[in-house]
Amino acid sequence: LDLLRLNLVPGIGPRMRQALLDRFGDAGEVLKARSHDLRQVPGIGPKLAMAILDHRNPEPAERELARCRQLGIRFYLRGAEDYPKLYCQGSVEPRDELSLGIVGSRQCTAYGMRTAEKLAITLAMAGVTIVSGLARGIDGAAHRGALKAGGRTLAVLATGLSSIYPPEHLPLSKQVVENGGLITEMPLDQKPLAGLFPQRNR
Repeated sequence: LDLLRLNLVPGIGPRMRQALLDRFGDAGEVLKARSHDLRQVPGIGPKLAMAILDHRNPEPAERELARCRQLGIRFYLRGAEDYPKLYCQGSVEPRDELSLGIVGSRQCTAYGMRTAEKLAITLAMAGVTIVSGLARGIDGAAHRGALKAGGRTLAVLATGLSSIYPPEHLPLSKQVVENGGLITEMPLDQKPLAGLFPQRNR
């Protein structure tokens, strides 16, 4: 619950979260820290320290946790044996270790779409899990190819799981959940922001 509280602080991304955990040991200690001590962490200024102090109330994290349980969303925490990211709807399985990312342009040619789908079909039939970003264009074609082959596919999102983007891929996202999983580091209601996509891409 403490890690979820920390994840809900605006401005705390994966690198900053890890820097805070490295400095204080666990999320509970981060949330107990004084402003002065928080500002000793490189990258934490007065504004971000104040945002952390403002998120000491556990109720928003408790509501997020209750919603996740209702939606069948699980948490994989860093350091756990099965850790990929923070939120996961669907499943990540040992067989997904044999995986390949297929990503590309949103504004692709018809040839590019066909090629991405054919590659995904061939790889999925060989037991490879296809990983992509659920975006328009090549990403969507890669997921659809894996699904056509009856294979597994994982979608790494830059938004929260209640804000599927692009919205026209909502039906595709449901198929991905049934044959793999949706993974994100973002809180449930996070809307698409340009800066979150490069963060997702890493």
